[in-house]
Amino acid sequence: MVASFRRRHPPATYPSLHPGPGKPPLTPPRPPPRGLPRPVPPLVGALAGLAGACHTPPGDATFQPASAARAVGFPIPLHVQIRRIGVALLWAFMTNIAHAQAPHPGANPQKVVYPGESIIEAAGYPALVKFEPGAANAPLVVFITGGGVLARVAYGHPEGRSADFLAHWLKQEGTPFLAISYPMGHPVFAKAYPDFSMTDWGEQSAEIVARHVKANDLPARVVVLGWSMAGRIAQPIAASLRKRGIEIELFVAMAAATALPNLLPGLATVKPQPSGLAGVAGAYTDALLLNLRERNAETGHTVIDPAIFPAQFMGDYPIRLAAAALKFENSAFMPDLLGDQDGTGAWRYASFPPLALLTHEAAADARHALMDRSTWGFYISQNLSETHVFARVKNLLKLPPDRWRRINDLVYGAPARLTIVMQGNHMFFVGETGAKATVAALKDLRGRAVALDAELDAATKE
Repeated sequence: MVASFRRRHPPATYPSLHPGPGKPPLTPPRPPPRGLPRPVPPLVGALAGLAGACHTPPGDATFQPASAARAVGFPIPLHVQIRRIGVALLWAFMTNIAHAQAPHPGANPQKVVYPGESIIEAAGYPALVKFEPGAANAPLVVFITGGGVLARVAYGHPEGRSADFLAHWLKQEGTPFLAISYPMGHPVFAKAYPDFSMTDWGEQSAEIVARHVKANDLPARVVVLGWSMAGRIAQPIAASLRKRGIEIELFVAMAAATALPNLLPGLATVKPQPSGLAGVAGAYTDALLLNLRERNAETGHTVIDPAIFPAQFMGDYPIRLAAAALKFENSAFMPDLLGDQDGTGAWRYASFPPLALLTHEAAADARHALMDRSTWGFYISQNLSETHVFARVKNLLKLPPDRWRRINDLVYGAPARLTIVMQGNHMFFVGETGAKATVAALKDLRGRAVALDAELDAATKE
């Protein structure tokens, strides 16, 4: 009987998630988000079959009612109906167990939390956090991740080599390290937060930083690394930390978007997922995997397997964090230019922290390679002018000519002085060589920023 059933209903097949070497893995189908109808469990269909002589083919969660004649048992012989009902019930019982055991989105998130990670709530939202202690007198270095990628990209995964990641080399320097992942569409988070905003991001990150500074008796000054989309958090996190008595010594943009709106025109066409989040599947994931494969090749071994990267490192993200000037409203993404500018503090130049840039020249991440130095140069110049010149010199016309030339040279040359171009691509800090070089470049930039600050102080002193 079972053999006959298998011949008539072969098991459903799915394409391989690993199509072959050099090809990106396919993304497995995701269960529907919380709050949406789930497929009808097979057991329900089997019970319906008792009443209407229905059956459910394997792998099909919908039910095809029999014709009216079959529904009343005519002309199908009774023993055939009984056999079909029996097979359907057996199949339904077995697959219903699978339905019951399949994890609901967000259910028991501790199963996917790596050792050393924790889920904490701050500013009303959950965050995935990893902290590594260091020397008591060293300022905390905070890594804030970008669009749709967990901060694991800075500290690695259980199957990886620790030396391939930033956290390892910062620890070698005795530097305390904190990595923060905002809530996104990944199983570590129990639900989606499509309205999570730039203000929420700044407040959440600042609260988490403040807790760790206080709990570990660290200096009330920190260094923030904002990767990719996290460049947009520079002003919001600085303002939120100031309210908590903490200053940012240096905010280092790492191949990152500035607060300027619409820097990524392609995001204007993105559509919301059922969760309300912006989806990462498709070209977005493909671009990241291209960069990851390049880093693996340049490193000489697999730092992160591209086959696990989408599932273990990525998730859909709140659209208000993206450089697209959009918000989620009425089940759609709507333009929100003024709201975006307010959320990022785009024009509050004096409120930005001291800025520096780590970027690259790779074609695999062309927009950052071509534009980072100009867009961040704009903010570096504006911030220094507001905080070190206009706020300190009451009347520039009364300055001796040599002093004015000195100020002009310092501000004009600051973007180049506070920029280091790294070998690699959007993920230049991934892999042992890149991670080690990034920590060395960070140390260099901190020294340059301190020297520039002292020189501008001397030049503007009245």
